[in-house]
Amino acid sequence: MTEEFERKNPDKDESSQDSISDGEKESTRNNKPVIINAEAYKKIILYASRYANHSIPSKDWKEIYGILTGYSDDDFVFVKNAYPLTFGHDTDVQLDERHYVFISEIENKLYGEGEGHFMVGWFHSHPGLTLFFSDIDITNQLWFQQNNPDFCGLVFDHTILGKKREEKIEDNILTKYDTGFEIYRLIDVTIDPSSAEYENNYHKIDYIVEGLNKFFFANVLAELSSLASAGKPLQKAFMEQSKLESDYKDIDDILDDSNIELSQENLVDIPLSEDIKFNVDDIFYETIIDSDKIKETAEQIIYEGNQAFKKKDTFTGIERYRQGIEKYKEINDMDRVMDLLRKVSRTCVVNNHLVIAKEFADELFKVADFNNQIFYKGIANHIIGNIIVRKGDLDALETGLKKIEEAAVEFIKVKDFAGAGMAFSKIGFNYEKKIKNIGTACLFYREAIENYNNGLISSYPLRITPWSKPEVLVEKITELRETIDVLLPDIESSEIKKKVVNDLKSIRYNF
Repeated sequence: MTEEFERKNPDKDESSQDSISDGEKESTRNNKPVIINAEAYKKIILYASRYANHSIPSKDWKEIYGILTGYSDDDFVFVKNAYPLTFGHDTDVQLDERHYVFISEIENKLYGEGEGHFMVGWFHSHPGLTLFFSDIDITNQLWFQQNNPDFCGLVFDHTILGKKREEKIEDNILTKYDTGFEIYRLIDVTIDPSSAEYENNYHKIDYIVEGLNKFFFANVLAELSSLASAGKPLQKAFMEQSKLESDYKDIDDILDDSNIELSQENLVDIPLSEDIKFNVDDIFYETIIDSDKIKETAEQIIYEGNQAFKKKDTFTGIERYRQGIEKYKEINDMDRVMDLLRKVSRTCVVNNHLVIAKEFADELFKVADFNNQIFYKGIANHIIGNIIVRKGDLDALETGLKKIEEAAVEFIKVKDFAGAGMAFSKIGFNYEKKIKNIGTACLFYREAIENYNNGLISSYPLRITPWSKPEVLVEKITELRETIDVLLPDIESSEIKKKVVNDLKSIRYNF
C-alpha cells in the first residue's frame, strides 16, 4: 500500500518544512501517513465554503476550525469523521478554553459510542492564503501533538480546490484535480518558541482520501455550489447574487406557500474560481478497497440523478437516486444512505412531489431509527410534519405540528440547536397564522430564540444549511424578538404573557 502514498500535490512549492536539515535525521520525524474518509473530507469542504467562497469578497473570508476523529494503528492514521469547532473568525485564531470545553464534549461522545475512536487531528482553513502552518497554527498543533505523536493538522484552501493538474506516474500522465488541502505534523515538539527554526518546525504528511472518486468529487462540488448559491438565506449574510431562476426559499417557506413556482434549478455553476472548469470523465483518483468500486458506481448514478434534476427531469432524477441508495445498501454504508434519502426527499418537496417525498422521508426515519441516528430521525420527522401541515385541515395540522415538535426534541438531543430553533419557529408560525393562538405562538417563538442562541456556540456537523450560519441566526433571533413585542398585547392570558416576558429576560444572549 505504501506505493499509493506518493506526494498528492507535486506542483506545489516545496518549502523548507519538507527538506531535512543537516542536523535532523529522518527518524526524528513522524511520517505515519493518513487515510481520510471521503465523507469527513466532504464535511470540511462544505463547512469551509460557508465562510469563504468565490462569491464572498475576499476581505470577508474567515477561517474555520474543527476536530478530526478516528483511530490509528502501527502503519496509518484513519480519519473517519470531522467536527466543526468554531463558526468562523478572522484568520490566525488561537484555540481557547471555550474550544477545549467543546473538545472535551467530543471526547465524551466518542467514548460513549464505544467504537474505539478518538481525536486524531484537527483541521482549519487558510482561505486564499495557500497551505502552510502559521506560528499560531504551530502553537495549536503543539498542544495536541505533545499528547499524541500521531496527531496531525489539516489545512484547507478553497481557492486551490478542484484546480486541474497533471501527475506523472511511471510512463503515464494522469489528469487530477487538487483536493485543496495538505496535512502536517511538527518535527520537534520540544523546540524553543524563540528559536529561529520555530516557524519551519513542521513537515507534510502523505495522505489519500478513502472513497474519493470522480463522481463523489463532482457531487460534492455540486452540493457546495447549490448551498453557496442558494440565494435569500445566504445572500444577505454572504453578499452573493442568486443564480436561480427565482428567489430561493427554504423548505419551510415552500411548504407554507402553495403559489410558489417550484421548478427551480437545484444545481448551478461551481462558485470557486473562474478557471475551474472540468469534465467529470477527466477526473482520476486512486481507490484502495474493493467496496470503492461499488461506491464509484453509486456516485455515478447519483451524479446522473443530479444532472436529471438540473434539467428538470424529476422522475429520472428520483429513479437514479433510488438506484444509488440501493447500491449503498449493498455495502452497508448507512450514513450515505441516510444522507441521500434526506437530499432526495427535500428535492421532491421542492418540486412539489409530496407523496414521493413522504415515501423517502418515511424510509429515512426507519433507517435512522434502526441505526440509532437521532439527527436523521429529526430530519425525517421535520419533513413529514411539514408535508402533513400543508394539507390544511386542523386535524392534520395538529398531527403535523406534533411531528415537527418531535423533530425539535431530537435535534436538541444531539445539540443541533439551529435545527431545533427552526422547528420551534415553524410551530409558532402556525399557531400565530393558522390556529390564531397568540399566547402559544409566543411560547414557541421564545423556544426558537433560546435554541438559535444556543446554536451560536454549538454547531452540529451535519447541519450544513446556509441559514444556520451565526450571522443569520442572530438575524432570526432579532426578528423573533420583534415579532413577540408586536404580539404581546394580543395575548389574552396574563399568566402566559408574564411567562413569555420573564423567559425572554432570563436568556443570556451569545452575541
